[in-house]
Amino acid sequence: MIPQLKPVYLMCCVIIMQSTSACNVTPDPDPDPIFTTVSIPTTVTEDCMKCICQVESNCAIPNPVCKNDVGSLSCGPYQIKENYYEDAQREGENLGPDWKSCTKTFECSERCVQGYMARYAIERRIGHDPKCEDFARIHNGGPNGYKKDSTKGYWQKVKKCLGN
Repeated sequence: MIPQLKPVYLMCCVIIMQSTSACNVTPDPDPDPIFTTVSIPTTVTEDCMKCICQVESNCAIPNPVCKNDVGSLSCGPYQIKENYYEDAQREGENLGPDWKSCTKTFECSERCVQGYMARYAIERRIGHDPKCEDFARIHNGGPNGYKKDSTKGYWQKVKKCLGN
C-alpha cells in the first residue's frame, strides 16, 4: 500500500529533483521515508564578489556596457561573456531577457556570477570546499580556471584587494 502524500511534500520533491544538478542530496543518518537533507552549494562571499568586481571594472557599470575582450564581448561590472551568462542561466538563475540587459545592472550581474559558481565552483567538481581563490580563477578562466596557471595573476589582484 502506498501512503498518501501531502501536496506540500510533492512540491518539495519536485524542487529537489529539479535542483539536483546544483545540490548535493544527502540521506539523513536516521532516514525518514519522506525527507532528505539538501546541501545548497557555497556562494561567493560579499568581500570576494566586491574584489572580483573591483578588478574587473573598478566596480562601475562601464560605458559602453560591453567591450571587446580577447575576441568576444565582455559586459557589465563583472565583465561577463555571453557563454558565462548562458551557463549561469542553466543553473536556474532568473537573469532576465538577455545577457546584455542583465549585465547593465549590478543586481543581475551578481546573480549571474553566483549562478555560474553554483554550476562550476562546487566541492564535488573541484575536490575541495571552494574559496575565494577558486571563485576568482573560475570567473577569470572558465570552468577549469581554478587549475590554470594563466589565472594566477588575476587571483593575485583579487587577493590584494582582499588585503591578504
